[in-house]
Amino acid sequence: MEGPVAKTYKLSKTFHAPLDFVFAWCTDFRADDSKMHGGKVRRRFLERSPHRFVWLVKYKVRKKVYEGVRAVWLAPPDSWHLDTCGDGYELGDYKLTPLGKRTRLDMVFRVVYEDPKRVESTREWVAGAKRDWDAYGKYLEKDYQAAAMKQSRRKR
Repeated sequence: MEGPVAKTYKLSKTFHAPLDFVFAWCTDFRADDSKMHGGKVRRRFLERSPHRFVWLVKYKVRKKVYEGVRAVWLAPPDSWHLDTCGDGYELGDYKLTPLGKRTRLDMVFRVVYEDPKRVESTREWVAGAKRDWDAYGKYLEKDYQAAAMKQSRRKR
């Protein structure tokens, strides 16, 4: 029997919004965030503080129920770290870089697969993550446009 397999995946996403808005939006964790990309993950928060968020997740895949824990440590103004356990083991590091009026989010994930047969190829993993982050990006940019519009009305 083979042991666990660790794999590293990288992904970047650029948003048409400034760094401070992107950081606040991306780290404003909510119970229904997965709805943005069509997921049905349920979250129950255990801790919400200025430095850390911890929650339980529960979801089904092919009629099998999975449960896990997510912990995120914030490092304002431009980064955060994710640690998961229970339904698999994954570490994620998120780093924001300002690009004028846009912001790039660089993500690095280290995923440990208990079953070597379930290891996702880089292409497969990145395609799924890209779909999710493209969906998040649409909401983020829509929220930024609404906030910018509201602020410009106040200045009049």
